[in-house]
Order: sequence, then C-alpha cells, then structure tokens
Amino acid sequence: MEIVAHSDTGKVRRNNEDAFAFDPDVGVAVLADGMGGLEAGEVASRIAVDTILEGLRDARRLSDATVAAVIADANRAVLEKSIEKGVEMGTTVVAWLLTRQGQCFVGHVGDSRAYRVRAGILRRLTRDHSMVQQMIDEGLLNEAEAETSVHRNVITRALGLAGDVEAEVRSWVHSPGDLYLLCSDGLTDMVTEVEIQSILADLDDESLEPAAAALVDRANDAGGHDNVSVMLIRPR
Repeated sequence: MEIVAHSDTGKVRRNNEDAFAFDPDVGVAVLADGMGGLEAGEVASRIAVDTILEGLRDARRLSDATVAAVIADANRAVLEKSIEKGVEMGTTVVAWLLTRQGQCFVGHVGDSRAYRVRAGILRRLTRDHSMVQQMIDEGLLNEAEAETSVHRNVITRALGLAGDVEAEVRSWVHSPGDLYLLCSDGLTDMVTEVEIQSILADLDDESLEPAAAALVDRANDAGGHDNVSVMLIRPR
C-alpha cells in the first residue's frame, strides 16, 4: 500500500493547524484540521489523529461502529485537553481504513473530506457537516451559491466542543485500482473537484508524490487562504 501526505501552511496563516497520521501496514490513514487560538488547533488535531490511529490499530473487530467509537474516543481526548489547558479547541477529522478482507471504511466529523477515484472518475465519499451543506440539503442554496456564501466555512460538528459528537461512517467493498484522497478544506476551498480529478486521473502506476505536491501547489497558487493538507492512498 502506498500512502503519501503533503501539508503546507498556505499563503495567509502563520501556523499550520492540520495534522495527519497513517500506517500502511495496518491500512489506516487519518487527517484533521484543528481550530483554536494560539497553538490550540495544532494540539487538537494532533490528539485526534494519534488517538484514532492507535484505536484502529488496536481494534479486534472492525466495523462502522468501531470507527465511530474510536472517533468518539478522540472527541473526549480533545475535550479533556481543552479543559485541562483552559482553552477552547476543536478539530475536524476524516479517517480511512481498509481491512484485509477488502472492506473500506471512512468516518468523519466536520468538513475535511474523503474522495475516491475509480476508473478516472472522482467521487466525494463524505458530506460536509457545515452550515452551507445544511442549507443545500434544505433547498436554500444550490452548489454554485454555496461556493460564494459568507457561511461557507461555518461547520456544524467538530471534535472537542461537546461531550458527545456524531461521526458519520460509511463502508463499501474496495475495488482494485481505486485511489483515495483525504484532504482539509484548505484544498477544496481553493481547488474545484474538476481540477482535482484532472490532477489525479492519469496517475497509472506512477508515484503519488508528484500528484500530492501538485494539489498543494494548486491550492497555494489559487490564494492559499488556509492550511492545506492532502493524503493520497493507493492500496496494492
């Protein structure tokens, strides 16, 4: 399994509050986008990815419920650190897992996303927990209006803000040749899905490194308004 990750502070922010962790031997990858004053966002995102990675490594039985439970553990860990430090902090998270039997899971909270490229077609696997997504679901906005909405960066769920949080988990059977992308909103706010698909569509058996770097560079070329992080995963 090949997993590569690239992260950049961007052109506006002073520090990088994104974090990631992965273990190709186990088939787990996690990405988080922290938020909070000073270094709080960095602390929250690092706690989240480390807690989830360790929890999925140690899990005896893997299921939708297992992924949700591990994310719930991460929520409690971030909240406890927030109380300990006396600083409000939170983070989005998206976690990817592939079992030896070929079952693939994605669990997420917030607006960090997971995508799959199958037969050259990019498909979003997650639904943002955000105000604009809620407005789209209610028929108050269309996709084009959402891209310029003043509420586009307002999320409705995050780890560390309350004692309980509902993670959204989905699963499917992995197909040989599938390629996966995990990313923070620093990518998707700056780069369209059409552009992302174009960058990823023609990889064939080449290394994933150039494509990951190209995605980050494209976000920065478009303005780099936020930290941008991407993880590309290609099971063998």
